[in-house]
Amino acid sequence: MENKHYVDEHVNLLLFISSTYKIKMILGHHENVFATSISNTLSLNKDVTTLDWDRIFIEKPNFDLDEQILFTKNGQKILFSITKISTNDFEFIISLTNITKCIKIHMQQSEITQSTGLNSVVFVSEKMQELMDITKTIAHVNSTVLLLGESGVGKSLLAREIHTLSSRAAQAFVSLNCGSLPKDLIESELFGYEQGTFTGGNKAGKIGLFEAANNGTIFLDEIAELPYDMQSKLLDVLQEGTIRKIGGVKAQKIDVRVIAATNKNLSSLVEKNLFRKDLFYRLNVVPLELPALKDRKEDIPLLIDYFLANFNRKYNQHKIISEYSRAKLMEYDWPGNIRELENIIERMVVTNTEMVIESLPKDKTLSAFEENTVEIKGILPLKEAKKLVEKDLVLKAYKIYGSTYKAAKALKVDQSTIVRKLQQYNEILEYDDV
Repeated sequence: MENKHYVDEHVNLLLFISSTYKIKMILGHHENVFATSISNTLSLNKDVTTLDWDRIFIEKPNFDLDEQILFTKNGQKILFSITKISTNDFEFIISLTNITKCIKIHMQQSEITQSTGLNSVVFVSEKMQELMDITKTIAHVNSTVLLLGESGVGKSLLAREIHTLSSRAAQAFVSLNCGSLPKDLIESELFGYEQGTFTGGNKAGKIGLFEAANNGTIFLDEIAELPYDMQSKLLDVLQEGTIRKIGGVKAQKIDVRVIAATNKNLSSLVEKNLFRKDLFYRLNVVPLELPALKDRKEDIPLLIDYFLANFNRKYNQHKIISEYSRAKLMEYDWPGNIRELENIIERMVVTNTEMVIESLPKDKTLSAFEENTVEIKGILPLKEAKKLVEKDLVLKAYKIYGSTYKAAKALKVDQSTIVRKLQQYNEILEYDDV
């Protein structure tokens, strides 16, 4: 059967129901969907037809209807739908979707799309909000912008965002990676050449990227890789607002906004005479530093959902990433930043055969994803060490899976054992049996 249900844990909850109407599996978090904790009401192995729905909804659901709109007592609008699937394990799927949240998210995305023309800068963190506030302010002036940050943090996306927010949005956005071209080709790419300049070249000559970007924006990525002799010619463009083609004698006036980016420390390169000081000052008019993904981890769940939706759409899939896998993705430091996260999510979508992705990619570079690791620091009595390891495993499993049932399943013990252990550790059972 084709799976029609996509679980966004921020707005959606799926209940997998047996032929005896018992809840056998739950995907999603009820706190997110109902904006309150209902773990005592909604838990595994309860009969869905006899649940105390009055605690949640103003009116009880009608199980004779395939779809219905219900309102919670705290004002949330919920789409309650029932789908018959008839598998060996399940007879129905009940989907509960928070329409109130969906509308709010859609409005936020529409605002982003309308204001930027893009929907690619995904964030909820305060650090990124501060950066985007500055971006909106400086987009409307023509000052040169220098984007700083580690590789993969999204400098090219922010450059395009600045262009799209500016008065130049209807004009060209031209991008060049300064480290991608041989030294002897960079000048002709940037400034073009007159006809007859090169043997075997275009007889009519060639326009350069600066001329192609006239009245628009040029983005010079990896600016630190620009050869030293070319740096002086770029400085002339910034100071004079003119270019001169190779083989030409006449300067041509241009109106181009320059955005540059680097993951290098330009100040250090200036001190080592590897980068021109005067060019650095010209570029460093409005410096914007993008935070590393490890410093904005609150954005990771949103980025996971964004990339997962993109790749599900691209490859015609309906994959879901489990809570355990999401927790492991949150633990990783992401030295490759957003680009690395995007690649990992794509790999998870295309290489996993199961609908729910429980395992993470096996990769030498992803050592933080190793699952069977226990660390004890120092020497202590064996009995005490066993207790510490047991406590660490129980608390970690409960944190990752969010329920005593799933933690017990992962550790291959009875659920009552996990409950008892957590009570011993004075751990609050936030999710109860779910």
